[in-house]
Amino acid sequence: MNKNLFVLTFMLAAVAILSSGCSTVRKAREAQDDANRLNGERVISFAETGLDANAPCTLDQLESAALMASPAMLQASQAVVLAQLAVRDIDSTLIPTLDASIGYTYSGTDVSGEWANVDGPIVSGTLNWLLYDFGKTSAASAQALANLTAAEQKLRTTANATRYGVRSACFALRRAQELQVVAEESVAVYAEHLKQMEDRFSVGAVNSYAVSKSQVDFSNAKLSLVTASNSVKVARTSLNAALALIDAPELKLAEPTIANYTEKSVAELMQIAYTNAPTLASLRFQAEGARHYVDKTIADLYPNIGINLKYDGSFDEDWISQVVGTAALTESVFSAGRKRRAIEAAVAQLRIARSAVAAEELALFNQLTAAHLDATRATDQLNVAKETAQLAQENFDIVSAQYEVGGASELERTDAQVALTSAKAAEVSAQYDYYAAQVKIANLIGE
Repeated sequence: MNKNLFVLTFMLAAVAILSSGCSTVRKAREAQDDANRLNGERVISFAETGLDANAPCTLDQLESAALMASPAMLQASQAVVLAQLAVRDIDSTLIPTLDASIGYTYSGTDVSGEWANVDGPIVSGTLNWLLYDFGKTSAASAQALANLTAAEQKLRTTANATRYGVRSACFALRRAQELQVVAEESVAVYAEHLKQMEDRFSVGAVNSYAVSKSQVDFSNAKLSLVTASNSVKVARTSLNAALALIDAPELKLAEPTIANYTEKSVAELMQIAYTNAPTLASLRFQAEGARHYVDKTIADLYPNIGINLKYDGSFDEDWISQVVGTAALTESVFSAGRKRRAIEAAVAQLRIARSAVAAEELALFNQLTAAHLDATRATDQLNVAKETAQLAQENFDIVSAQYEVGGASELERTDAQVALTSAKAAEVSAQYDYYAAQVKIANLIGE
């Protein structure tokens, strides 16, 4: 064969093989460019979320925006990609590998006092093929698949936590907003009462103490409103953080909707969690991966069976080729006990992984029990708070009517107003304590 033709053929084949990775390299270069950062690699703008600042936003809309913008979601999804690549790496272990090289030599040789030049190409190729490894690859593959499923469950866990953060922030904001409304109503009532006292004082119907007391009550109501207004601002900041946004406007929130879990028992909730809670599922698959790793370390005690095929070619007035084929059984004869210790370590890791599952089950049961008790308590408190608020309103109306005709004192009217404001605030708090407990249960069982 013409040596130049051979070299050209070999180089074209090498270029064809190398070009197969060009797409991957191009994508990698694109990823290095800051202009191509994905959501979660950067803080996205509010406009990119698709939310309407002029219309009430539902929980589903806010959760979708948070899942899109969350850096934690991006990190968890890339962890899944890494786990997928690990599976492919393990699965490729039994596929033959080929290494090749090409070169060119130029040498001068002294033959009987005269120099003779020898030049020409050198090519070589090596084929390595692992035929059988007594279960090492199958065990490693099973472990990698279990780790992949665990990573997918961690992604679900992250999504679950993101939704929980948005729900909690939404309900906290609505609680703060409704308490602000209560505070505003209280300020309006005390302002009107102060005006009435000033008018009565001007005609000598009341003394200066009544006016002073009304002024103090009005000032205290304004202070409470300042606190309530600040709580709304803090709650909005928390919502923006849950949405992974910086430039979000003051969003309007739609009426909240949440499933009612109070009617289910803790045992029923635990049954849902056993099959649906992503954190528990992730730990279970990690334990499954640890079990397969024990198989891998045991399989490491056995040899590998493979073949090696090597070709060397060089030019010396003509092509000189050499092919060497080798079948080998490879085993580490002495490892100072490292393989035995690796098995013992793998067993310890398996027991730790199983223990982590048991610990999560215990923690989940305790948290569900506490959340269920909170939901039950909040339901009872809400019923009492509604009844108390209604009675406080009736009492305030009666005392106010009596006060107008001189049948009730200034202090009695103030007490009635304070009781009404407290009752309304308690009703709001009980309502959102109930929501918080339901949201907590939903998060624990993965819904």
